[in-house]
Amino acid sequence: MPTRNELKELARLRLKEAENLFDAGLYDGSAYLCGYVIEFALKARICRLLQIDEYPASGKFKTAYAVHDFKQLLLLSGLKSKMDSADVEVYTNWSLLITWSPEMRYRPKGSVLKDEVELLLNAVRKKPNGVFRWIMKYW
Repeated sequence: MPTRNELKELARLRLKEAENLFDAGLYDGSAYLCGYVIEFALKARICRLLQIDEYPASGKFKTAYAVHDFKQLLLLSGLKSKMDSADVEVYTNWSLLITWSPEMRYRPKGSVLKDEVELLLNAVRKKPNGVFRWIMKYW
């Protein structure tokens, strides 16, 4: 299982990859990777909260932690109440992102338009109110 630091590194890398795919006009892949930025960031936060080095996604913890659902990960990260009282821009960005799922990989080419991906990317990375930037304060 990845360590907390590896999850942080992967989140940053997936954001860079999402930006590069967007710049190349590959919008479906960019949108898909935006979700993993948030997933990995939340999982890094969970490691911090639990004071563990590796993310607990195997063995007896698998059913609770081996998930992709942002609402569940937000709860497990201990950040749900903070999100509920977050700045309106952070909460709005969160609302855009919670529709993500790994099943997006099966959507046909062209399912996501440029404007939609740009909204997702900004919801992730926008300073200071992007969800990734917000999670980074707690990870």
